[in-house]
Amino acid sequence: MTTQIKPISVMLIDCRPLVLMGLQDLINARKPQMEVSGQATTYTKALDLADQLRPDVIFFSFFPDALNPLAVVAGLARSAEMKVLVLKSLYETVPVAQAIEAGARGVVLAEDPTESIIRAIIQVHHRDIGLDRAWVGGLSDYAATGHIPLKCNSEQAKQARLTLRERELIRAIVGDPSAKYMCIAGRLGISEHTVHNHLSNIYQKLNLVNRIDLLIYAQKHGLTNNEEPPESTWVQLR
Repeated sequence: MTTQIKPISVMLIDCRPLVLMGLQDLINARKPQMEVSGQATTYTKALDLADQLRPDVIFFSFFPDALNPLAVVAGLARSAEMKVLVLKSLYETVPVAQAIEAGARGVVLAEDPTESIIRAIIQVHHRDIGLDRAWVGGLSDYAATGHIPLKCNSEQAKQARLTLRERELIRAIVGDPSAKYMCIAGRLGISEHTVHNHLSNIYQKLNLVNRIDLLIYAQKHGLTNNEEPPESTWVQLR
């Protein structure tokens, strides 16, 4: 009797449709060894989708987004089951060493042969390592500039998993701690049931128990301002 081996599930994170299409065709051509389980074009969607799919390997690209990509890497890497593999181009300025420090398990170059990408997926999945010459180049650039690593602590990693709507709900609750959920729902233009669902997700992501915990946490960690997230954190990565 032949034992069926479960394929390596791969999730793709990139804002470029052509890159996503190319990676999907490359990986799905290796079925049943591996297959693409999902794609995300924003970091917020990526965090939510990763929670739903629990992929084995996550192909991660750096691109302009409202969320800090290094914090997103840290958020994704919190689960030992999901291995983050950074994809970069020779001409992209990507903080390779900081990505590894944040939890990425490997780096591959987009310009490398397709077999190198396939091999990196297998290595990261089975042996927790998938570093090619991009790793060496990235570390050399990193050392030459003398940059101090951006440490993504556990709280930053947890906060990176919050969606924009969840952050909006937190600000509404902090802004009027005594408000009933029905009033908050009306203010945000959503149902009370949706408010409860969002709160449940927030409690889970931040490891909180109730509304009092949330109020204290939000005040302590600066989730109380009414400013929208920056359009891009790309400039922070150069």
